[in-house]
Amino acid sequence: MIYLDNSATTRFKPKTVLDTYYIEASNSSNSGRGGHNDCMDVANKIYKAREEIKQYVGADDSYEVVFTSNCTDSLNLALLGYLSGKTGHVITTMLEHNSTIRPLHYLQNEGGISVTYLKPDAHGHITADMVEKAITPDTIFISICHTSNVLGVTQDITQIGKVAKTHGIKMLIDSAQSLGHTTINMCDSDIDMLAGCGHKGLQAMQGIGFLIVKNDITLKPIKYGGTGTDSHSLTQPTIYPEGYECGTLNSPAIISLIPAINWLRSNNKSSKVKLNALSKELTRGLKNIDGIKLYSEYPSIVISFSMYDSPSTEIADMLNYRGIAVRSGLHCAPLTHEHLSTSCNGLVRISLGNNNTIYDIREVIKALESISKELANY
Repeated sequence: MIYLDNSATTRFKPKTVLDTYYIEASNSSNSGRGGHNDCMDVANKIYKAREEIKQYVGADDSYEVVFTSNCTDSLNLALLGYLSGKTGHVITTMLEHNSTIRPLHYLQNEGGISVTYLKPDAHGHITADMVEKAITPDTIFISICHTSNVLGVTQDITQIGKVAKTHGIKMLIDSAQSLGHTTINMCDSDIDMLAGCGHKGLQAMQGIGFLIVKNDITLKPIKYGGTGTDSHSLTQPTIYPEGYECGTLNSPAIISLIPAINWLRSNNKSSKVKLNALSKELTRGLKNIDGIKLYSEYPSIVISFSMYDSPSTEIADMLNYRGIAVRSGLHCAPLTHEHLSTSCNGLVRISLGNNNTIYDIREVIKALESISKELANY
């Protein structure tokens, strides 16, 4: 199988990541649940993972790292934890994932907040000027998807962050598709909260996410249970990070983030060169196939397209039959497809990773040329 669905979860894992995960899973212990040596060893490694993540995204000691199960958990903690019980106006975009849209929709239905969904420009960009113009005296929060999981467009969060800071508005960034591919500096970009995960651009394991949050923000817990601290209290603590990490942490996956980040530091330049070359070859090939309409622009490792008037699921099935894995449908981003007028058939998405080669690209182009001829003669 030629795997081209890396935006859903990356297939490439550095050997150091797999080795670390195996070692930690084979010698498991529960951090924060005892004072013996093995427990303390895991706790120290988890602390190191928090520090590595903060350093990687330019977060100083004014930030805390809370581990979650995935980016969806992180976004829910940020949105429900910060906005529940508040009234006011929230600015977000039509490019958001349902992990953002659904919590905001829930909060709006509860009657506390109103939401503005900004439309991107013709190239998929949300500008700082758009955000500035959307701000009202009641605006209390801005939530931005850094890189679209449909279009692959990356927003200028530094300029948007300047607008948010000028108006004293808290800003959340969804980095699910950008982290590991695009440089992020939380301090320089005035980011208050950043949601991320391990299993996409960081090339680590599934089952681990994190929310990096300014320590002057107090979130309402959305989960309740054992934290290893304040066990005498029946009230959930709100001390970072333990108050928001109920139950047993996925310590093997957390600790595997350390070699994942180290691999990216050592291979960042060569990885970008490779992925850009693959993106260029793929984009050029797709433009020459009859019936294909591209919705993504080079350079992007997320490339979506339609073919004639066929349902995207049909195209994906035809590729799957030829041994090629892609994503079809609405990509859990319904407002993006509403904006693109592609809600009926959806789009086919090819997403690249370090597992891919030029051979993969040529094979998918060859397959799509064949499918184009089939559909044209149907």
